Amino acid sequence: MINKDKNIYIIAMMKDLGLIATIESPSTELQLEKSYDLAIIGAGISSAYTLIHYISLLEQRAATGKTYQPVKIIVTEKSAEFWTGIPYGSKSGRNALLIAPLKEFIPQQQEREHFIGWLNENRDRVFDPQAYNKGELSRKWLQANQVEMDLGLWDDLFIPRHVFGLYLKQRMSGILATATATGLIEIDLVTSEVLDVRRSEDIYRIDLALADASHVHFSASKLVLAIGSPPNVAFEQARSHDAERDICYIDNMYEPSLDFNIDRICKSLAQFEPQSPRQILIVGSNAGTLDTLYSLNNSKTLTNLVDKFVIVSPNAAFPHRINREVVQINYSPEHLIDLVKSESFTAKQIFAAVQQDVAAATARNINISDIYLDISNVVMQGLNQLSFSEQKQFVSRYAVEIGKLQRRAGGEYLDVVDDSIAQNKLEFLKGKFVKYFPLPTGGAGCEYIDGEDGQQKVFDAPIGVIINCAGFQDVTKSSSVLIQNLIRREICIPNESNRGFVIDKDFEASKNCYLMGPLVAGNIDGNFKVWHAESCQRIISLSQHLATVLLSSK
Repeated sequence: MINKDKNIYIIAMMKDLGLIATIESPSTELQLEKSYDLAIIGAGISSAYTLIHYISLLEQRAATGKTYQPVKIIVTEKSAEFWTGIPYGSKSGRNALLIAPLKEFIPQQQEREHFIGWLNENRDRVFDPQAYNKGELSRKWLQANQVEMDLGLWDDLFIPRHVFGLYLKQRMSGILATATATGLIEIDLVTSEVLDVRRSEDIYRIDLALADASHVHFSASKLVLAIGSPPNVAFEQARSHDAERDICYIDNMYEPSLDFNIDRICKSLAQFEPQSPRQILIVGSNAGTLDTLYSLNNSKTLTNLVDKFVIVSPNAAFPHRINREVVQINYSPEHLIDLVKSESFTAKQIFAAVQQDVAAATARNINISDIYLDISNVVMQGLNQLSFSEQKQFVSRYAVEIGKLQRRAGGEYLDVVDDSIAQNKLEFLKGKFVKYFPLPTGGAGCEYIDGEDGQQKVFDAPIGVIINCAGFQDVTKSSSVLIQNLIRREICIPNESNRGFVIDKDFEASKNCYLMGPLVAGNIDGNFKVWHAESCQRIISLSQHLATVLLSSK
């Protein structure tokens, strides 16, 4: 928490009204209808880096000697954990790893060196062997990477994500304490869910949820929406009165937390008779699925309870392995190279050329991860040669599809997949998941659309647990009340990708309402082309520009 010596302390907010919120503030209560200069909804890494850059600019401004009033800021977060978001906080547990090595996760050298300095100073405390030895895979990770950590060689490591969250929390605590003590800002950190935003004469009213279903609100001159990704795609359950037990269906592995759901899975599988097949069906084969498989296999109890993992996925494949050693390959993406030499071509043709080059490389048993940059560099060359309308098509539609062909992940995750396949404990079901249904004898079956012939089929080998890792809803179909209200009130307009909202070159969705994080995806302007805005690398870069806009805008 923020240092008490800096005159900042924690108080309960509106206890008599039953408000589900706490607040860190130098004041003694959060007033109804209190006004702020800047409100930020969501307190993940998008919010953290926006404030890091913004406060740095305030410090530079103050150094000129001119006097300014403190900027009144409020940050709301529906969970009790600030600055980590789901990926880097307690919801993801201690053992989930970065999907890329540190040098790719934070390619910005100055920022990475700052983090590495913190890692070197806090290594013994953060990587406590007693904690890591509780899981078989976490124990192996610590042993395998001990030498590099002792030498301070962090760049090639796929470190546990929660470590980056610890770093950000500590860093933000110090930054906010100093900025408050020096009079640059006054800040309230509120734990509560925002359900609605209204605009009146360029002032935003933000409604917070109360325990008794009533609301309180505050207002702000500027608003930053850093609310992360929409909820997961939801699936239908076919009802039946013949089921002997409830089906263990987990719609989001990180809610309320990954550790909680692992315990829930253990309890569910333990109910099955020893002779019954105990299978876990996972919908999707993305990074979230790898997270889940790694964490489940790290649990000694769960490993003994699972007979098989069944993965339902349209492409029936996991991301490609990132090799630590540089692999020299005689390869060039010939179809792409030939395409960009032509006088004119389309975004769709770039996608088709990538498909051809990936297929050709796969036929030669080339790991796509090893030629990722070869393909990506030519793709970017082709993108910059397209007309603006075709660039929009690329950003809103084809870039994500190209990304699916080049998905990459670390060896620790893919070793788990390979070991499970070797033990006949993992199989793919190629197709699109439709719904699940209870079986009269217990467990569940599912319906899916076969990826080969397009026919709807049934998988009725008993499933003990179903986990949804299928990805996020598009914003036009989101179950999020806040997203629905932002669209309904025309504060935010979905862009052509339906993965984000329309913004201008200054990240502005409406006057003085800005976006940062995943909902920036699907936008193109003179300053940026964004089809994926979840990576830390992209957030660090984009939030720096947003901070400049926030300070300069009226």
